[in-house]
Amino acid sequence: MSEFIGENERKLKRVLGFPAAYGAAVGLVVSGTAMFSVGNVGAISANGTWIAALIALVPMMAAAFSYGELTAMLPGGGMISDYTMPALGRFWSVFALLSGYVLLIACDGGTQLVMGGLSFESLVGIPQPVITFALLAIIILVNIFGVEFYGRAEASVTIIMMIVFFVLAIAGFAGVGESMGAADPSVGGHLGPLPEGGMATVFGTVGVAIWFFIGFEFACPMAEENKKPFRNIPYGLIFGLLTIYIVDIIFVFAAVRYTPLEVMGSSAIPHVEAAKGMLGFVGGVTMSLLTVGASFTTANAYCAALPRMLYGMSREHLVPLVFGKIHPKYRTPIPGLIFTTLLILSTVIYITVNGANVDLVLTFIMTACITWMISYAIAMIDVLVLRKKYPDFPRLWKAPLAWVTLPIGIIGVGYAISTLPDYWLPAAICMAVVAAYAIIWMKTHGIKIGEKVSLEAMAKDIRERSEYLPEWDEAVAKWLEERKAG
Repeated sequence: MSEFIGENERKLKRVLGFPAAYGAAVGLVVSGTAMFSVGNVGAISANGTWIAALIALVPMMAAAFSYGELTAMLPGGGMISDYTMPALGRFWSVFALLSGYVLLIACDGGTQLVMGGLSFESLVGIPQPVITFALLAIIILVNIFGVEFYGRAEASVTIIMMIVFFVLAIAGFAGVGESMGAADPSVGGHLGPLPEGGMATVFGTVGVAIWFFIGFEFACPMAEENKKPFRNIPYGLIFGLLTIYIVDIIFVFAAVRYTPLEVMGSSAIPHVEAAKGMLGFVGGVTMSLLTVGASFTTANAYCAALPRMLYGMSREHLVPLVFGKIHPKYRTPIPGLIFTTLLILSTVIYITVNGANVDLVLTFIMTACITWMISYAIAMIDVLVLRKKYPDFPRLWKAPLAWVTLPIGIIGVGYAISTLPDYWLPAAICMAVVAAYAIIWMKTHGIKIGEKVSLEAMAKDIRERSEYLPEWDEAVAKWLEERKAG
């Protein structure tokens, strides 16, 4: 695998610390669909949202423990496919990546852009399709020409948007809009501790509440550039999830106080309606602009990430070799970008033609949520399998009480999926297509479906391609020597 590093054998520098890992873990809290889910759950569970989100946090925290340990074991720039190959084999590696991320980008990427268009339409009246297609066109150009400035700036833009969302939530909760005469608590939807229907209603929203947190593991591919990934990334994931929980719940408490539940529940942009209720015109404008920006940055991140995932998989001969081609001038993976654009475009067209309503938005993001949760469960299983198969491999950070917390996390994933029966069929169809592709592709290319890549090979590859990491490199070198001698 190391032969694909590049002609100059350049290695990524380990220059990042805890703030970068924490920022990446929290970054998707300001995606358009994440804010949508906060508003949507708030409309249903009202002040009981904190309970639904707390239950959803349990499997997400177990997933964070898993990704923390897996990153500490293999601190390269990989993702779930790298962790799964030595644990469960190539089939599950391909399945986890394609069902967790290709389907995510297909379902959520277009939905993000539609929400950005809807938010801008509510602000200035320009039709949603115009804005949505304009955003997509800009994203395509950015990714074709590989605009380095934007790539450097996107992380800063995301952090700024995250801070703005936090400030909005806290200002609304503190009653700033009411003191300014811009918010009226008498029109609020619900002030009681539980919604109509009580705990049964709250429990029924756990699956949607998962979307508050989903995507936190995007900090893991930064492991190869982090100075102490075995410490910074696990704690970045954990504290990132806690931060998301706190801020989202503050936002919901304020939203429910000042916004009628039926308004949020029927809107495709409930978070914008909530911001208007909390802070009036200023809140609505701020949240609309924030949604447009969040939709753009998230969809742009997808268009940057998926072509590169496909590029790497083509090197392993797990997808067509065309995805391994890059543009000779701009050095960008154009075939992967075209494929990603078509995925996003198909979602945009379908949602736009069918009215861009709340039910369509929920269908797409909940389908992606189910398939993504399956990939989280696979990560938890990876940890348990590798613990049993390679008990002496150096783990510089370990999931606490893994044989207790991770089974609880897997059960939690199962429960969250059970609360989304309306979306089981589309999710099952998507996963069946992915599984069929993986089986057919491997059989026609002579790849053994159950073949595993040894942990030794994975560790050696990371040592060769990444900058020296004293604590990890020395521990792994000693382990490799002992394995050879034994």
